[in-house]
Amino acid sequence: MFYESEYEYDIAILGNDPAGVKFAQRACHEIARVVLIEEARYVSEQSVAGLTRLVGTARFETEHKIICETEQGSLSLTAQQIVIATGSSAVSPRWMIEHPQVVFAENKNSLEQFDCLAIANKDSVKLVSGKDRILEEVIASGIIGLSEEQGQIRIFLDSGKSILVDAVVAGQVEQRGCTSSLNLEAVGLFADDRGCLWCNDNYETWATGIYAIGNVVGYPSTECTIKKQIEIVMNSILALRTASVCV
Repeated sequence: MFYESEYEYDIAILGNDPAGVKFAQRACHEIARVVLIEEARYVSEQSVAGLTRLVGTARFETEHKIICETEQGSLSLTAQQIVIATGSSAVSPRWMIEHPQVVFAENKNSLEQFDCLAIANKDSVKLVSGKDRILEEVIASGIIGLSEEQGQIRIFLDSGKSILVDAVVAGQVEQRGCTSSLNLEAVGLFADDRGCLWCNDNYETWATGIYAIGNVVGYPSTECTIKKQIEIVMNSILALRTASVCV
């Protein structure tokens, strides 16, 4: 049995989901020793008073011990509770190519100079034009491939037809939880087929003391807002701390 005094931190938060930073703000108001581990390419610029921040890739060694790989080397830390907030990332459709005129929806502003855009969803393609992105046509076909053609993008459809546009936006794409680097097996956890974690009603995973919030949650992520998730997890952790003091 571990006791509070044996840990370096009360709470360790892993990941770059905005929910993690919001949770860190709440945790620093309630609990003294909080650490947030973020990957270098996604570090949040939001300042949180009293928060220890590390930049690196985190993985589990035990339910209370985290290894963080930084530019300076590996370091280990312990925490009484751990909150996974690694978020999710878009999975590239099979037809997607690496090209500045083929982007995910969140990067569509980079295509403002182009007139004719195709917004690709799972089973349809919307053609829009002009600065106001006026809808011109909806094609009830899926995409099977793309190719560059004289500064434009040719779209090959599963109907056998093809169309030529200025740029392509991947609209509805699958999101996958960012859990592959966490070494979940070390704590008896496994992600579902979308890389997400299933939790109980307190957003605690099947590993005691390890919680998940934000887009990495597979269940019950649709049940409440991020604000509510943070409140539920914080109340659960505070209740456990109160109970341990009373023992």
